[in-house]
Amino acid sequence: MSVTGAYPPVGLRAQSLAAPRDALLHVCVSLIVVVLTVSAFAVWTPFGIVATFLLTLIVSNALPAGVPVLIICAFLYQNLVVTWYTPYIPDNDTFDSLRGTNFVILMSAFGIFLAASFQHRVRALIELRFWLLLSLVLCGTITFYLALGVVHGQPKDAVVYFRNTITPLACFHIAVLAASLYPVDLRKSMLWLGAGAVVYGYLELIFTMNFLSLFHGDLYIERSISRQIETGVWEKALQETGFVFRGLEDVMTTTFFNTPFFNDILPSVFRVGGPNFHPISYAYALSIISAWLLFKGRWLLPIAALPLLLVIGSKGATFLLLMALAMRLIYSPSRAGFTLTAVIVLALAWTTAAIGYGATHGDYHVLGLTAGLRDFLANPLGQGLGFGGNLSSTSLNLSWANAQAEGVASVPVESAVGVMLYQMGIGSFVFFGFLAALAMAARRQLIETRDPDFLFGFVVIVTISANAVLQEEAFYSPLALGFCLLLVGVSLGTRWRELAMQRAITARTPQAR
Repeated sequence: MSVTGAYPPVGLRAQSLAAPRDALLHVCVSLIVVVLTVSAFAVWTPFGIVATFLLTLIVSNALPAGVPVLIICAFLYQNLVVTWYTPYIPDNDTFDSLRGTNFVILMSAFGIFLAASFQHRVRALIELRFWLLLSLVLCGTITFYLALGVVHGQPKDAVVYFRNTITPLACFHIAVLAASLYPVDLRKSMLWLGAGAVVYGYLELIFTMNFLSLFHGDLYIERSISRQIETGVWEKALQETGFVFRGLEDVMTTTFFNTPFFNDILPSVFRVGGPNFHPISYAYALSIISAWLLFKGRWLLPIAALPLLLVIGSKGATFLLLMALAMRLIYSPSRAGFTLTAVIVLALAWTTAAIGYGATHGDYHVLGLTAGLRDFLANPLGQGLGFGGNLSSTSLNLSWANAQAEGVASVPVESAVGVMLYQMGIGSFVFFGFLAALAMAARRQLIETRDPDFLFGFVVIVTISANAVLQEEAFYSPLALGFCLLLVGVSLGTRWRELAMQRAITARTPQAR
Protein backbone atom coordinates (compact mmCIF):
# COMPACT_ATOMS: atom_id res chain seq x y z
CA MET A 1 0.00 0.00 0.00
CA SER A 2 1.36 3.38 -0.95
CA VAL A 3 2.56 5.38 2.00
CA THR A 4 3.70 8.47 0.17
CA GLY A 5 2.03 11.72 -0.70
CA ALA A 6 -0.51 13.97 0.94
CA TYR A 7 -4.26 13.84 0.70
CA PRO A 8 -5.50 14.13 -2.88
CA PRO A 9 -6.91 17.61 -3.48
CA VAL A 10 -10.44 16.53 -4.29
CA GLY A 11 -13.18 14.54 -2.57
CA LEU A 12 -15.25 11.56 -3.59
CA ARG A 13 -18.08 13.60 -5.01
CA ALA A 14 -15.86 15.67 -7.27
CA GLN A 15 -17.03 15.22 -10.82
CA SER A 16 -13.54 14.56 -12.13
CA LEU A 17 -13.32 11.40 -10.04
CA ALA A 18 -16.57 10.02 -11.40
CA ALA A 19 -14.97 9.36 -14.77
CA PRO A 20 -16.01 5.96 -16.11
CA ARG A 21 -12.43 5.16 -17.11
CA ASP A 22 -11.39 5.00 -13.42
CA ALA A 23 -14.15 2.54 -12.61
CA LEU A 24 -13.41 0.56 -15.76
CA LEU A 25 -9.75 0.32 -14.78
CA HIS A 26 -10.61 -0.92 -11.28
CA VAL A 27 -13.08 -3.52 -12.55
CA CYS A 28 -10.79 -4.81 -15.31
CA VAL A 29 -7.76 -5.04 -13.04
CA SER A 30 -9.83 -6.78 -10.37
CA LEU A 31 -11.20 -9.39 -12.76
CA ILE A 32 -7.73 -10.04 -14.17
CA VAL A 33 -6.31 -10.49 -10.67
CA VAL A 34 -9.08 -12.94 -9.77
CA VAL A 35 -8.37 -15.01 -12.90
CA LEU A 36 -4.61 -14.97 -12.28
CA THR A 37 -4.86 -15.90 -8.60
CA VAL A 38 -7.27 -18.79 -9.17
CA SER A 39 -5.00 -20.00 -11.98
CA ALA A 40 -2.00 -19.83 -9.64
CA PHE A 41 -3.81 -21.99 -7.10
CA ALA A 42 -4.65 -24.46 -9.87
CA VAL A 43 -0.92 -24.86 -10.55
CA TRP A 44 0.08 -25.50 -6.92
CA THR A 45 -1.46 -24.32 -3.66
CA PRO A 46 1.74 -22.85 -2.08
CA PHE A 47 2.47 -21.06 -5.36
CA GLY A 48 -1.09 -19.74 -5.36
CA ILE A 49 -0.73 -18.31 -1.86
CA VAL A 50 2.52 -16.52 -2.70
CA ALA A 51 1.26 -15.27 -6.07
CA THR A 52 -2.01 -14.03 -4.56
CA PHE A 53 -0.23 -12.10 -1.84
CA LEU A 54 2.16 -10.49 -4.33
CA LEU A 55 -0.60 -9.53 -6.77
CA THR A 56 -2.70 -8.09 -3.93
CA LEU A 57 0.33 -6.16 -2.69
CA ILE A 58 0.91 -4.72 -6.17
CA VAL A 59 -2.73 -3.64 -6.53
CA SER A 60 -2.76 -2.18 -3.00
CA ASN A 61 0.22 0.02 -3.88
CA ALA A 62 -0.67 0.89 -7.47
CA LEU A 63 -4.47 1.21 -7.12
CA PRO A 64 -5.32 1.42 -3.40
CA ALA A 65 -8.68 2.99 -4.18
CA GLY A 66 -9.54 -0.08 -6.27
CA VAL A 67 -9.00 -2.67 -3.53
CA PRO A 68 -12.68 -2.60 -2.41
CA VAL A 69 -13.65 -3.43 -6.01
CA LEU A 70 -11.12 -6.27 -6.04
CA ILE A 71 -12.72 -7.78 -2.94
CA ILE A 72 -16.22 -7.51 -4.40
CA CYS A 73 -15.09 -9.17 -7.64
CA ALA A 74 -13.34 -11.94 -5.74
CA PHE A 75 -16.39 -12.79 -3.65
CA LEU A 76 -18.91 -12.51 -6.47
CA TYR A 77 -17.09 -13.89 -9.52
CA GLN A 78 -14.28 -16.12 -8.25
CA ASN A 79 -16.20 -19.41 -8.44
CA LEU A 80 -17.11 -18.67 -12.04
CA VAL A 81 -13.38 -18.86 -12.77
CA VAL A 82 -13.03 -22.02 -10.66
CA THR A 83 -15.62 -23.81 -12.83
CA TRP A 84 -13.26 -23.72 -15.82
CA TYR A 85 -10.70 -25.75 -13.85
CA THR A 86 -13.21 -28.17 -12.31
CA PRO A 87 -12.69 -31.04 -14.82
CA TYR A 88 -8.94 -30.92 -14.17
CA ILE A 89 -9.01 -30.72 -10.36
CA PRO A 90 -7.74 -34.06 -9.00
CA ASP A 91 -9.19 -34.02 -5.48
CA ASN A 92 -11.44 -32.14 -3.08
CA ASP A 93 -8.55 -30.52 -1.20
CA THR A 94 -7.36 -28.83 -4.40
CA PHE A 95 -10.95 -27.87 -5.18
CA ASP A 96 -11.24 -26.23 -1.74
CA SER A 97 -7.97 -24.38 -2.20
CA LEU A 98 -9.19 -22.82 -5.45
CA ARG A 99 -12.44 -21.75 -3.80
CA GLY A 100 -10.45 -20.23 -0.94
CA THR A 101 -8.58 -17.84 -3.21
CA ASN A 102 -10.88 -14.94 -2.35
CA PHE A 103 -10.12 -15.36 1.35
CA VAL A 104 -6.38 -15.24 0.64
CA ILE A 105 -6.95 -12.03 -1.34
CA LEU A 106 -8.98 -10.58 1.51
CA MET A 107 -6.50 -11.48 4.24
CA SER A 108 -3.55 -10.29 2.16
CA ALA A 109 -5.24 -6.92 1.71
CA PHE A 110 -6.24 -6.90 5.38
CA GLY A 111 -2.65 -7.48 6.48
CA ILE A 112 -1.36 -4.78 4.14
CA PHE A 113 -3.94 -2.20 5.26
CA LEU A 114 -3.51 -3.21 8.90
CA ALA A 115 0.20 -2.46 8.64
CA ALA A 116 -0.64 0.85 6.95
CA SER A 117 -2.88 1.75 9.92
CA PHE A 118 0.22 2.80 11.87
CA GLN A 119 1.27 5.48 9.40
CA HIS A 120 1.53 9.00 10.73
CA ARG A 121 -1.07 10.36 8.34
CA VAL A 122 -3.53 7.68 9.43
CA ARG A 123 -3.07 8.65 13.07
CA ALA A 124 -3.89 12.21 12.03
CA LEU A 125 -7.43 11.13 11.10
CA ILE A 126 -9.11 11.79 14.43
CA GLU A 127 -12.42 10.06 13.64
CA LEU A 128 -10.64 6.91 12.47
CA ARG A 129 -8.70 6.25 15.68
CA PHE A 130 -11.59 4.73 17.63
CA TRP A 131 -12.50 2.35 14.81
CA LEU A 132 -8.95 1.17 14.30
CA LEU A 133 -8.68 0.44 18.02
CA LEU A 134 -12.05 -1.34 18.05
CA SER A 135 -11.00 -3.37 15.01
CA LEU A 136 -7.84 -4.50 16.81
CA VAL A 137 -9.83 -5.48 19.90
CA LEU A 138 -12.33 -7.46 17.84
CA CYS A 139 -9.55 -9.07 15.81
CA GLY A 140 -7.82 -10.14 19.02
CA THR A 141 -11.07 -11.55 20.40
CA ILE A 142 -11.73 -13.60 17.26
CA THR A 143 -8.14 -14.87 17.26
CA PHE A 144 -8.46 -15.96 20.89
CA TYR A 145 -11.53 -18.04 20.10
CA LEU A 146 -9.76 -19.46 17.05
CA ALA A 147 -7.01 -20.74 19.34
CA LEU A 148 -9.62 -22.11 21.75
CA GLY A 149 -11.36 -23.93 18.92
CA VAL A 150 -8.12 -25.40 17.57
CA VAL A 151 -7.10 -26.70 21.00
CA HIS A 152 -10.46 -28.19 22.00
CA GLY A 153 -11.95 -29.17 18.64
CA GLN A 154 -11.20 -29.84 15.00
CA PRO A 155 -8.64 -27.34 13.60
CA LYS A 156 -10.31 -27.40 10.16
CA ASP A 157 -13.69 -26.46 11.65
CA ALA A 158 -12.06 -23.68 13.67
CA VAL A 159 -10.35 -22.26 10.57
CA VAL A 160 -13.62 -22.35 8.59
CA TYR A 161 -15.43 -20.30 11.23
CA PHE A 162 -12.44 -18.00 11.72
CA ARG A 163 -12.70 -17.20 8.01
CA ASN A 164 -16.41 -16.50 8.29
CA THR A 165 -16.12 -14.42 11.46
CA ILE A 166 -13.08 -12.31 10.51
CA THR A 167 -14.32 -11.51 6.98
CA PRO A 168 -16.77 -8.69 7.90
CA LEU A 169 -14.15 -7.04 10.10
CA ALA A 170 -11.49 -7.30 7.38
CA CYS A 171 -13.86 -5.88 4.76
CA PHE A 172 -14.70 -2.90 6.96
CA HIS A 173 -11.10 -2.20 7.94
CA ILE A 174 -9.85 -2.25 4.34
CA ALA A 175 -12.70 -0.09 3.05
CA VAL A 176 -12.67 2.53 5.80
CA LEU A 177 -8.90 2.97 5.58
CA ALA A 178 -8.84 3.05 1.77
CA ALA A 179 -11.62 5.64 1.64
CA SER A 180 -10.02 7.70 4.42
CA LEU A 181 -6.79 8.02 2.47
CA TYR A 182 -7.91 7.92 -1.18
CA PRO A 183 -10.97 8.96 -3.21
CA VAL A 184 -13.03 5.77 -3.58
CA ASP A 185 -15.99 6.01 -5.97
CA LEU A 186 -17.96 2.77 -6.40
CA ARG A 187 -20.93 4.10 -8.37
CA LYS A 188 -19.96 2.84 -11.82
CA SER A 189 -18.25 -0.28 -10.50
CA MET A 190 -21.27 -1.37 -8.48
CA LEU A 191 -23.58 -0.74 -11.42
CA TRP A 192 -21.49 -2.80 -13.82
CA LEU A 193 -20.82 -5.66 -11.40
CA GLY A 194 -24.47 -5.73 -10.37
CA ALA A 195 -25.67 -5.72 -13.98
CA GLY A 196 -23.34 -8.62 -14.74
CA ALA A 197 -24.71 -10.58 -11.78
CA VAL A 198 -28.33 -9.93 -12.83
CA VAL A 199 -27.74 -10.92 -16.47
CA TYR A 200 -25.99 -14.09 -15.32
CA GLY A 201 -28.93 -14.89 -13.05
CA TYR A 202 -31.49 -14.64 -15.84
CA LEU A 203 -29.35 -16.75 -18.17
CA GLU A 204 -29.10 -19.43 -15.51
CA LEU A 205 -32.83 -19.24 -14.75
CA ILE A 206 -33.89 -19.51 -18.42
CA PHE A 207 -31.37 -22.04 -19.73
CA THR A 208 -30.62 -23.87 -16.42
CA MET A 209 -28.16 -26.76 -16.81
CA ASN A 210 -27.60 -26.07 -20.52
CA PHE A 211 -26.17 -22.69 -19.58
CA LEU A 212 -24.08 -24.05 -16.69
CA SER A 213 -22.60 -26.81 -18.84
CA LEU A 214 -21.04 -24.22 -21.18
CA PHE A 215 -18.31 -23.51 -18.62
CA HIS A 216 -18.41 -26.72 -16.49
CA GLY A 217 -20.77 -25.18 -13.96
CA ASP A 218 -22.67 -28.44 -13.81
CA LEU A 219 -19.46 -30.29 -12.91
CA TYR A 220 -18.79 -27.72 -10.18
CA ILE A 221 -22.19 -28.44 -8.63
CA GLU A 222 -21.67 -32.20 -9.00
CA ARG A 223 -18.39 -32.01 -7.11
CA SER A 224 -20.02 -30.00 -4.33
CA ILE A 225 -22.90 -32.48 -4.05
CA SER A 226 -20.61 -35.53 -4.17
CA ARG A 227 -19.37 -34.73 -0.67
CA GLN A 228 -22.91 -34.60 0.63
CA ILE A 229 -23.49 -38.03 -0.87
CA GLU A 230 -20.28 -39.35 0.68
CA THR A 231 -21.16 -38.03 4.13
CA GLY A 232 -24.68 -39.47 3.98
CA VAL A 233 -26.61 -36.21 3.84
CA TRP A 234 -29.08 -37.43 1.22
CA GLU A 235 -29.45 -40.83 2.86
CA LYS A 236 -30.31 -39.02 6.06
CA ALA A 237 -32.80 -36.81 4.18
CA LEU A 238 -34.45 -39.95 2.80
CA GLN A 239 -34.86 -41.39 6.29
CA GLU A 240 -36.19 -38.18 7.84
CA THR A 241 -38.26 -36.64 5.05
CA GLY A 242 -38.69 -39.33 2.38
CA PHE A 243 -36.90 -37.14 -0.20
CA VAL A 244 -35.20 -39.24 -2.88
CA PHE A 245 -32.11 -37.70 -4.49
CA ARG A 246 -32.04 -38.50 -8.20
CA GLY A 247 -29.72 -35.91 -9.72
CA LEU A 248 -28.72 -32.28 -10.05
CA GLU A 249 -32.19 -31.13 -11.08
CA ASP A 250 -33.59 -32.33 -7.74
CA VAL A 251 -31.06 -30.25 -5.83
CA MET A 252 -31.45 -27.15 -8.01
CA THR A 253 -35.26 -27.21 -8.06
CA THR A 254 -37.39 -25.82 -5.27
CA THR A 255 -40.86 -24.45 -4.57
CA PHE A 256 -41.56 -20.82 -5.32
CA PHE A 257 -40.03 -18.58 -2.65
CA ASN A 258 -38.64 -21.75 -1.05
CA THR A 259 -41.77 -22.40 0.99
CA PRO A 260 -44.34 -25.24 0.99
CA PHE A 261 -47.19 -22.69 0.89
CA PHE A 262 -46.93 -22.57 -2.91
CA ASN A 263 -46.62 -26.32 -3.51
CA ASP A 264 -50.13 -26.69 -4.93
CA ILE A 265 -50.39 -23.23 -6.48
CA LEU A 266 -47.23 -22.56 -8.46
CA PRO A 267 -44.81 -24.89 -10.27
CA SER A 268 -41.34 -25.61 -8.93
CA VAL A 269 -38.56 -23.28 -10.04
CA PHE A 270 -34.85 -23.64 -10.78
CA ARG A 271 -33.03 -22.17 -7.78
CA VAL A 272 -30.43 -19.83 -9.22
CA GLY A 273 -26.97 -20.00 -7.65
CA GLY A 274 -25.39 -17.03 -9.41
CA PRO A 275 -21.75 -16.64 -10.46
CA ASN A 276 -20.67 -17.48 -6.90
CA PHE A 277 -22.67 -20.76 -6.99
CA HIS A 278 -24.48 -20.27 -3.70
CA PRO A 279 -28.16 -19.20 -3.83
CA ILE A 280 -28.39 -17.46 -0.44
CA SER A 281 -25.10 -15.59 -0.85
CA TYR A 282 -26.06 -14.62 -4.40
CA ALA A 283 -29.41 -13.34 -3.13
CA TYR A 284 -27.66 -11.15 -0.55
CA ALA A 285 -25.30 -9.81 -3.22
CA LEU A 286 -28.24 -8.85 -5.43
CA SER A 287 -30.12 -7.36 -2.50
CA ILE A 288 -27.23 -5.27 -1.19
CA ILE A 289 -26.20 -4.01 -4.64
CA SER A 290 -29.82 -3.14 -5.41
CA ALA A 291 -30.34 -1.38 -2.08
CA TRP A 292 -27.13 0.61 -2.52
CA LEU A 293 -28.18 1.69 -6.01
CA LEU A 294 -31.66 2.62 -4.76
CA PHE A 295 -30.16 5.15 -2.39
CA LYS A 296 -28.14 6.49 -5.32
CA GLY A 297 -31.37 7.11 -7.23
CA ARG A 298 -31.06 4.16 -9.63
CA TRP A 299 -34.18 2.00 -9.93
CA LEU A 300 -33.83 -0.16 -13.04
CA LEU A 301 -31.37 -2.75 -11.75
CA PRO A 302 -33.14 -3.19 -8.37
CA ILE A 303 -36.43 -3.80 -10.19
CA ALA A 304 -34.72 -6.32 -12.47
CA ALA A 305 -33.15 -8.09 -9.47
CA LEU A 306 -36.39 -8.52 -7.51
CA PRO A 307 -37.79 -11.45 -9.59
CA LEU A 308 -34.50 -13.29 -9.15
CA LEU A 309 -34.72 -12.81 -5.39
CA LEU A 310 -38.23 -14.27 -5.37
CA VAL A 311 -37.09 -17.28 -7.39
CA ILE A 312 -34.08 -17.90 -5.14
CA GLY A 313 -36.43 -17.71 -2.18
CA SER A 314 -34.13 -16.15 0.42
CA LYS A 315 -36.58 -14.47 2.75
CA GLY A 316 -33.90 -12.53 4.58
CA ALA A 317 -32.33 -11.09 1.43
CA THR A 318 -35.74 -10.21 -0.03
CA PHE A 319 -36.77 -8.53 3.22
CA LEU A 320 -33.57 -6.49 3.09
CA LEU A 321 -34.37 -5.15 -0.38
CA LEU A 322 -38.01 -4.46 0.51
CA MET A 323 -36.90 -2.64 3.67
CA ALA A 324 -34.48 -0.51 1.65
CA LEU A 325 -37.19 0.25 -0.90
CA ALA A 326 -39.66 1.30 1.80
CA MET A 327 -37.12 3.54 3.57
CA ARG A 328 -36.05 5.07 0.27
CA LEU A 329 -39.67 6.04 -0.41
CA ILE A 330 -40.49 7.48 3.01
CA TYR A 331 -37.17 9.18 3.79
CA SER A 332 -36.72 12.92 3.76
CA PRO A 333 -34.28 14.99 5.85
CA SER A 334 -37.16 16.30 7.95
CA ARG A 335 -38.31 12.72 8.71
CA ALA A 336 -34.89 11.19 9.40
CA GLY A 337 -35.76 10.29 13.01
CA PHE A 338 -39.04 8.66 11.99
CA THR A 339 -37.33 6.69 9.20
CA LEU A 340 -34.62 5.33 11.49
CA THR A 341 -37.17 4.36 14.11
CA ALA A 342 -39.25 2.62 11.46
CA VAL A 343 -36.23 0.53 10.44
CA ILE A 344 -35.77 -0.75 13.99
CA VAL A 345 -39.48 -1.38 14.53
CA LEU A 346 -39.88 -3.30 11.28
CA ALA A 347 -36.73 -5.35 11.93
CA LEU A 348 -37.95 -6.28 15.41
CA ALA A 349 -41.41 -7.15 14.10
CA TRP A 350 -39.89 -9.30 11.33
CA THR A 351 -37.69 -11.22 13.76
CA THR A 352 -40.42 -11.62 16.37
CA ALA A 353 -42.91 -12.91 13.81
CA ALA A 354 -40.37 -15.36 12.37
CA ILE A 355 -39.50 -16.72 15.82
CA GLY A 356 -43.17 -16.95 16.80
CA TYR A 357 -44.09 -18.82 13.66
CA GLY A 358 -41.04 -21.07 13.79
CA ALA A 359 -41.57 -21.97 17.43
CA THR A 360 -45.04 -23.31 16.69
CA HIS A 361 -43.98 -25.23 13.57
CA GLY A 362 -40.72 -26.86 14.71
CA ASP A 363 -38.63 -24.63 12.44
CA TYR A 364 -34.97 -25.65 12.25
CA HIS A 365 -33.73 -22.10 12.63
CA VAL A 366 -35.62 -21.53 15.87
CA LEU A 367 -34.47 -24.90 17.23
CA GLY A 368 -30.88 -23.91 16.44
CA LEU A 369 -31.26 -20.49 18.07
CA THR A 370 -32.73 -22.08 21.20
CA ALA A 371 -29.75 -24.43 21.39
CA GLY A 372 -27.39 -21.47 21.16
CA LEU A 373 -29.11 -19.64 24.01
CA ARG A 374 -29.18 -22.81 26.13
CA ASP A 375 -25.50 -23.56 25.63
CA PHE A 376 -24.47 -19.93 26.15
CA LEU A 377 -26.12 -19.92 29.56
CA ALA A 378 -24.42 -23.22 30.36
CA ASN A 379 -20.97 -21.94 29.31
CA PRO A 380 -20.80 -18.13 28.97
CA LEU A 381 -17.09 -18.24 28.09
CA GLY A 382 -17.78 -20.06 24.81
CA GLN A 383 -16.59 -23.29 23.24
CA GLY A 384 -14.27 -21.83 20.63
CA LEU A 385 -14.65 -21.35 16.88
CA GLY A 386 -15.73 -24.41 14.94
CA PHE A 387 -18.22 -25.86 17.39
CA GLY A 388 -21.78 -26.04 16.09
CA GLY A 389 -22.96 -24.33 12.93
CA ASN A 390 -23.93 -25.62 9.52
CA LEU A 391 -20.32 -25.82 8.30
CA SER A 392 -18.92 -27.71 11.27
CA SER A 393 -18.37 -31.45 11.52
CA THR A 394 -19.95 -31.29 15.00
CA SER A 395 -23.39 -30.88 13.39
CA LEU A 396 -23.20 -33.77 10.91
CA ASN A 397 -25.02 -36.21 13.18
CA LEU A 398 -27.73 -33.78 14.23
CA SER A 399 -31.21 -35.35 14.05
CA TRP A 400 -33.96 -32.89 13.21
CA ALA A 401 -36.65 -35.41 14.18
CA ASN A 402 -35.22 -35.58 17.70
CA ALA A 403 -34.74 -31.81 17.78
CA GLN A 404 -38.38 -31.21 16.89
CA ALA A 405 -39.51 -33.74 19.47
CA GLU A 406 -37.37 -32.13 22.19
CA GLY A 407 -37.98 -28.54 21.09
CA VAL A 408 -34.27 -27.77 20.77
CA ALA A 409 -31.37 -28.88 18.56
CA SER A 410 -28.51 -30.87 20.06
CA VAL A 411 -26.03 -28.21 18.85
CA PRO A 412 -26.61 -24.64 17.65
CA VAL A 413 -27.11 -24.42 13.87
CA GLU A 414 -28.95 -22.30 11.28
CA SER A 415 -28.84 -19.19 13.51
CA ALA A 416 -25.78 -16.95 13.26
CA VAL A 417 -26.55 -15.38 16.63
CA GLY A 418 -27.04 -18.78 18.27
CA VAL A 419 -23.86 -20.21 16.74
CA MET A 420 -21.81 -17.14 17.68
CA LEU A 421 -23.06 -17.19 21.28
CA TYR A 422 -22.12 -20.87 21.47
CA GLN A 423 -18.68 -20.44 19.93
CA MET A 424 -17.56 -17.08 21.34
CA GLY A 425 -19.69 -16.75 24.47
CA ILE A 426 -19.28 -13.34 26.06
CA GLY A 427 -16.73 -12.51 23.37
CA SER A 428 -19.58 -12.40 20.86
CA PHE A 429 -20.81 -9.21 22.54
CA VAL A 430 -17.70 -7.46 21.23
CA PHE A 431 -18.86 -8.42 17.72
CA PHE A 432 -22.46 -7.37 18.41
CA GLY A 433 -21.24 -4.12 19.98
CA PHE A 434 -19.12 -3.41 16.91
CA LEU A 435 -22.21 -3.67 14.69
CA ALA A 436 -24.28 -1.53 17.07
CA ALA A 437 -21.57 1.14 17.10
CA LEU A 438 -21.46 1.15 13.29
CA ALA A 439 -25.24 1.53 13.11
CA MET A 440 -25.09 4.46 15.54
CA ALA A 441 -22.27 6.05 13.54
CA ALA A 442 -24.33 5.76 10.35
CA ARG A 443 -27.32 7.29 12.16
CA ARG A 444 -25.25 10.22 13.43
CA GLN A 445 -23.73 10.90 10.01
CA LEU A 446 -27.13 10.76 8.33
CA ILE A 447 -28.49 13.40 10.67
CA GLU A 448 -25.40 15.59 10.23
CA THR A 449 -24.94 15.27 6.47
CA ARG A 450 -28.34 14.08 5.15
CA ASP A 451 -26.37 11.78 2.84
CA PRO A 452 -28.49 8.72 1.87
CA ASP A 453 -25.34 6.58 1.92
CA PHE A 454 -25.61 6.55 5.70
CA LEU A 455 -29.29 5.64 5.61
CA PHE A 456 -28.23 2.66 3.48
CA GLY A 457 -25.64 1.78 6.11
CA PHE A 458 -28.13 1.94 8.96
CA VAL A 459 -30.77 -0.05 7.09
CA VAL A 460 -28.49 -2.90 6.00
CA ILE A 461 -26.70 -3.28 9.35
CA VAL A 462 -29.96 -3.40 11.31
CA THR A 463 -31.72 -5.67 8.81
CA ILE A 464 -28.86 -8.14 8.40
CA SER A 465 -28.44 -8.28 12.18
CA ALA A 466 -32.15 -9.08 12.48
CA ASN A 467 -31.83 -11.79 9.82
CA ALA A 468 -28.85 -13.27 11.66
CA VAL A 469 -31.08 -14.26 14.56
CA LEU A 470 -32.50 -17.07 12.39
CA GLN A 471 -30.13 -17.28 9.42
CA GLU A 472 -26.49 -18.33 9.58
CA GLU A 473 -25.59 -16.88 6.18
CA ALA A 474 -26.53 -13.36 7.29
CA PHE A 475 -23.31 -13.02 9.32
CA TYR A 476 -21.15 -15.76 7.85
CA SER A 477 -21.60 -15.28 4.11
CA PRO A 478 -18.99 -12.84 2.70
CA LEU A 479 -21.63 -11.40 0.35
CA ALA A 480 -23.96 -10.60 3.26
CA LEU A 481 -22.47 -8.84 6.29
CA GLY A 482 -18.98 -8.64 4.77
CA PHE A 483 -20.24 -6.92 1.62
CA CYS A 484 -22.43 -4.65 3.73
CA LEU A 485 -19.57 -3.48 5.96
CA LEU A 486 -17.34 -2.94 2.93
CA LEU A 487 -19.81 -0.37 1.59
CA VAL A 488 -20.40 1.16 5.01
CA GLY A 489 -16.65 1.49 5.48
CA VAL A 490 -16.33 3.35 2.19
CA SER A 491 -19.06 5.80 3.20
CA LEU A 492 -17.60 6.50 6.64
CA GLY A 493 -14.03 6.70 5.37
CA THR A 494 -15.03 9.15 2.66
CA ARG A 495 -16.77 11.35 5.20
CA TRP A 496 -13.77 11.39 7.53
CA ARG A 497 -11.42 12.10 4.65
CA GLU A 498 -13.49 15.12 3.69
CA LEU A 499 -13.50 16.35 7.29
CA ALA A 500 -9.71 16.01 7.42
CA MET A 501 -9.42 18.02 4.21
CA GLN A 502 -11.67 20.73 5.61
CA ARG A 503 -9.57 20.95 8.78
CA ALA A 504 -6.40 21.18 6.68
CA ILE A 505 -7.87 24.03 4.61
CA THR A 506 -9.04 25.84 7.73
CA ALA A 507 -5.60 25.49 9.32
CA ARG A 508 -3.93 27.03 6.23
CA THR A 509 -6.38 29.93 5.83
CA PRO A 510 -4.98 32.27 8.57
CA GLN A 511 -1.45 31.86 7.16
CA ALA A 512 -2.70 32.91 3.72
CA ARG A 513 -4.05 36.08 5.24
